[in-house]
Amino acid sequence: MQISLVKTFVLISSLIVVQIDGIQDADGKRIVSNYERIKQLYPQLTSAESTHWRYADKDLEHPCRRDCVEQQPMTCYYYMVVHYDDTMSASCKRYLQAKYRYKLNGKEYIDSFKLAEQEARNDDCKYADGLESQIMVVNGQLPGQAIEVCYGDTIVADVINSLHETTTIHWHGIHQRSTPHMDGVPHITQYPIEAGQAFRYRFEVDHGGTNWWHSHTEHQRAFGLAGALIVRQPLKLNPHAHLYDFDQSEHVIMIQDWVHNFDESVAENILINGRGRNMKKDSKVKPTLYATFGVIRGGRYRFRVIFNGVSNCPISLSIDKHDLVVIASDGNDIEPVEVQKIMFHGAERFDFVLHANQEVANYWLRIKGYSFCAKNQLHQEAVLHYQNADTRNLDTTTLSYAYDAPGLMLNELGDDAGGNSADSISLVSLNAQHVQPALNPAVTYYSSMNAFELRGEGFRFQMDDITFSMPKMSLLQTRNLGIGRFFCNSTQQAALGFNCKSRHCKCSNVIHVPANKNVEFVISSKSNTAHPIHLHGYTFRVVGMGVLGEQRIGQIEEIDRRTPLPRRGRGAPLKDSVQVPAFGYTIIHFNSDSPGYWMFHCHISPHSENGMAAVVRVGEDIEMKMCPVSNCGLCSSVA
Repeated sequence: MQISLVKTFVLISSLIVVQIDGIQDADGKRIVSNYERIKQLYPQLTSAESTHWRYADKDLEHPCRRDCVEQQPMTCYYYMVVHYDDTMSASCKRYLQAKYRYKLNGKEYIDSFKLAEQEARNDDCKYADGLESQIMVVNGQLPGQAIEVCYGDTIVADVINSLHETTTIHWHGIHQRSTPHMDGVPHITQYPIEAGQAFRYRFEVDHGGTNWWHSHTEHQRAFGLAGALIVRQPLKLNPHAHLYDFDQSEHVIMIQDWVHNFDESVAENILINGRGRNMKKDSKVKPTLYATFGVIRGGRYRFRVIFNGVSNCPISLSIDKHDLVVIASDGNDIEPVEVQKIMFHGAERFDFVLHANQEVANYWLRIKGYSFCAKNQLHQEAVLHYQNADTRNLDTTTLSYAYDAPGLMLNELGDDAGGNSADSISLVSLNAQHVQPALNPAVTYYSSMNAFELRGEGFRFQMDDITFSMPKMSLLQTRNLGIGRFFCNSTQQAALGFNCKSRHCKCSNVIHVPANKNVEFVISSKSNTAHPIHLHGYTFRVVGMGVLGEQRIGQIEEIDRRTPLPRRGRGAPLKDSVQVPAFGYTIIHFNSDSPGYWMFHCHISPHSENGMAAVVRVGEDIEMKMCPVSNCGLCSSVA
């Protein structure tokens, strides 16, 4: 059943989350932004359904960004136009005026504080690294608009696709227990949103903490289609509330490795909240505009950091002369641990408390890229600014890839849970804040990830020695139509006489897991790089992690059955994305209490999009929740 936009969409201009009115260039000339032009293509209608929805009027803060109160949920509406745009467009020329520019050690910078004082907040400029590039955004913002709600709220998001290709939005960290058809994976939980069409996502917020949203179509999140999704709780339900004084939107940090003009093959930079120094060689250098984070001396601040890692580029984060008290990961509370550096793998989030206890000054927040980002020595900085410090007093002498921040590292690359050392703390050694009894698995699955090069054929990316092929039909919607005959997995291929280690197996790899069982996955990396693994629909316990080495990793199942690999019991940290070390393994536990088709994949975009993925089918088709309408939210063409 097609749903008419005339009946369902709330397109009054006051509902537009971001209004960009009266944008002018440096000479006072009126500029019409891409977003302004595109939003005018859509009708402005009303709907009785919207009377109880909360939305943002013009430039006002969204009312769902509030102090959370128990048993007082809201329905939070967001209007999200997906469109093409550009960095360093005409609206950025104002930033280059002489009154904002200054020099340090022969290099030119933009005074972001003076800029913020004199320019409109919603001014449409996406400065990035100062280079002109085509991008994809939502509502003209880079990174995408932050959605900030309370646990138990309902999110209603109308996503309008004005691209020339399909798209979807995945709500990363939300379990979608009641609404698996809102998970946002094309051909798995929904049909993709075609060009000129719209989709209404509507779901209850069922997981707290620092989450995020992003496109789950091809490499679109590499080009700007991603934003924060922060879920807060009432104060008395927050076990860490006593550790900090401020939890502000201004201290949400989104980091991503950056590419230019839709070429996702090689990361050319790293951006912090959509800003940073240009690292591309042989390019015309514009003044650098850094992201800044303000604090007052003596205050304790909760920072929420999201890593939209696109390529094979894990990063470390540190802040000069400050300790980081880590209190949560992937939205899950942990017992606080003090470190000086945190390693992020693709899709991971960490929350930390920073005590602004140093002298009033500016301090560097440093990001350093590893693996493929090490080849181009990619690093990036932002400014931690103490109130009353001279905004232009920056020590740039230590800004180099060679600089390595001192102190303890959490979750380092190649984390081996054999034990903590003087230099690092293993992720597996973290303790969940709410300790639960050990989960004794009823069934164990061994799954592997691999990336290797074949002469004359290029790279091959696989899970369980199978290159994943996206199905032509959406699995959740067509599950009762006998589509199981189109599935494959390593057991099925072997039963057909196919040895996927010696031949190329390419099909829709579906791993069938019974519902409502304690499940264990032993996931290995058979290649010389770590892979960040993400399981949709669940939070899992990380009970084991280690490195076996290139010669032994292929025999991990035999090794584990003969002499069990180390596994921790109660109190294991909870995650939804975690690294699997190079030639190593990670062991996760979860209870399969949410039937559905859930994507299970490496979060390095070129890896997953080229086959390093599978689907975990939890339960039988009859156990899965029915979609409330036949097309699960898809609306008719907006043309």
